[in-house]
Amino acid sequence: MILKDEWLIPIGGICLAIALVIDRFLPQDDVLSFVIGVLIGFSITLNLVGLYRSRGK
Repeated sequence: MILKDEWLIPIGGICLAIALVIDRFLPQDDVLSFVIGVLIGFSITLNLVGLYRSRGK
């Protein structure tokens, strides 16, 4: 496993925050739209996996 279970949700939140900052403050083009999509995808995945793994604690 690459990440410990307690780091999944915070890293997902950081990915979402970075995507929102990029979307808000940088001029949009195709590359930045791709980066934003990847970061939001990582955020959703990390948050769902973190919630799934911490459900029994």
